[in-house]
Amino acid sequence: MTGKGSGEFLDFGQAYRKAADYCAYQDRCVSEIQLKLKTWNIDSSLTGKIISKLLEEDFLNEKRFALNYAGGKFRINGWGKLKISAGLRAKSIQPLLISLALSALDDNEYNAYLSILLQKKLMQLGSNTPQNRQKAAWFAASRGFETGIIATLLKDNDLLNFINTNNP
Repeated sequence: MTGKGSGEFLDFGQAYRKAADYCAYQDRCVSEIQLKLKTWNIDSSLTGKIISKLLEEDFLNEKRFALNYAGGKFRINGWGKLKISAGLRAKSIQPLLISLALSALDDNEYNAYLSILLQKKLMQLGSNTPQNRQKAAWFAASRGFETGIIATLLKDNDLLNFINTNNP
């Protein structure tokens, strides 16, 4: 096996250490490590052994990855549960871990963020018309928020009153 473009041969220990350093930098999932080992031209016969040792040494932990991914994508990127779920499925995370990660998101924080997102979008659109509420709903849905929660918040009198009092 060789390191990418270097022409040098990596033994199991060197390849493991390189993968462990990659995992130590930030949480990774198994599919990301498999892809990285492939890009490093690590022999496929060693890939399974390296991943097993990374799991054993807790450099790789799919549960931890799923929880951190969901929390980060919500708090930093403002993604909804549908988009987070799709992202985790794309990384081959087990459905049980996806459910666990999504349920770990605080419902009050989630709904408050969505409410603020809708308020800002409606204020940006300029008026509280049915067409603008639909545009705001589409915007929130494109961020991965569930249509049922969006509809409930758009029908909420507090949200509508806030928008009406802040838009002359």
